[in-house]
Amino acid sequence: MSDKPNILERLSRRDAQRLEKLQKAHKAREEVDASDENEDYFSGAFKIRSEYVEQLLAEVPTLDTKVLPSHFDNIKREVNELQKYVVTSSFFLKEFNMRKYLGIVQNLQTKCYELEDIYVPRKKFGFTRKKLPKSPSQKQNSVDENDSAGKLDSNKWDDKLFGFDSKENMVLSLDNDELYQRDVALRNLKNCTVGLRGVMGTLHLTNLDNCVILTGPVTSSVFVEKCTNCKIVTACQQLRMHTSVKCDIYLHVTSKGIVEDCTEIRTAPYNLHYDDLEKHFNMSTLLRNSNNWDRLDDFNWLAPDIPSPNWSVLDSSQRVYDWHDWWSKVPS
Repeated sequence: MSDKPNILERLSRRDAQRLEKLQKAHKAREEVDASDENEDYFSGAFKIRSEYVEQLLAEVPTLDTKVLPSHFDNIKREVNELQKYVVTSSFFLKEFNMRKYLGIVQNLQTKCYELEDIYVPRKKFGFTRKKLPKSPSQKQNSVDENDSAGKLDSNKWDDKLFGFDSKENMVLSLDNDELYQRDVALRNLKNCTVGLRGVMGTLHLTNLDNCVILTGPVTSSVFVEKCTNCKIVTACQQLRMHTSVKCDIYLHVTSKGIVEDCTEIRTAPYNLHYDDLEKHFNMSTLLRNSNNWDRLDDFNWLAPDIPSPNWSVLDSSQRVYDWHDWWSKVPS
């Protein structure tokens, strides 16, 4: 019993230190004045706030499991604020330094997710489906019950993924404030146009029918599965495309893309334009001078000296060169 006051005292001191750090971070943020902002000031404020996030991450193993969900929520809020601080300071930061600071933010975000997976494990992404009576024709055309892509029934999202699900005949959009380095999923869409003006961590396109997808840069991978008659304009490090048919992809990819169980895929170079696209490319660190848009590996075609019949380069006379009007209209 005699140790209890000492324990409480230590906890109180730790809370006081955390509060002091937080107050310093918030004070640094509130004192920013765009008229006299400079990189030295930014560097000092960024250091205080990033160290505070590091401290929150270091405390994870010492906390009770009951408080961990709210603790991780707090960390995510602080990381998001830190990210916004960098992005809104881009007008005076040198490009090299901006990439450095964004890299630190991304590392903090990754560490947060890794610790959350260890200490607060979540169920994997998937869809739960109700088994309904089916007619013989429905049974013949149904998707396998164990298919993770699902249909338009109830679904459950992993907290790390967000995007649009089960929409039809709509124009949908997200901007960089919502997208930055997030894992984005577009699923079960029909006759939709989706505009994603920003930098994403990964992009998942599943079960899309007659859709137009216009995206800014994706820092890692784009996964395309069960898409039919779609136009996809995207830039990424890796492309993985499965079980898709009649899709045109306007692509910037720094490694060779992979297609498997696909037919009638056509490729063209990435040609999207929107405000802040160049800034978003700089933030993504994708190499602009490295593009393998016309070099796909077909895992179903093993003949090295004969081109795959499952994909081809889209003829220049059939390409879309100006996407301006496509942002705001539903595919016909």
